[in-house]
Amino acid sequence: MKSQRIVLSALVGVLVIALLAACSGGTVGGTKAPVGGGGKTYNISATEFQFTPNKFDASVGQKVTFKVTNKGTVEHTFVIMSPDRSQELAKLNAQPGETKSLDFTPSAAGTYPIDCNVAGHKEAGMTGELNVK
Repeated sequence: MKSQRIVLSALVGVLVIALLAACSGGTVGGTKAPVGGGGKTYNISATEFQFTPNKFDASVGQKVTFKVTNKGTVEHTFVIMSPDRSQELAKLNAQPGETKSLDFTPSAAGTYPIDCNVAGHKEAGMTGELNVK
């Protein structure tokens, strides 16, 4: 009888721990995983010489995934610049017909310029912006 109580107590303890772990939201790489995803995904077409769409919204700390399909006939890039344009924060290159993804998590509010930095493309209008609040 005593051994049955010990086994039952141990089983209840394991079930409680499992239940608490399942409800905790988990961790990924030592950081709390977002509950319900919390990110945004944008599907973008890159052609000569524009991104469609070219305006994007996000929140500080929110992961944004840009899925860029190059529907043009030449290579295009998708570059996210710092709000003051002093540095590239994220970049992808896509050859004609390719679809590539770029994940970006803004750490501060502001307007982040986006452009294609292949020579002449930005000047021809291949630009956009990510507005972060």
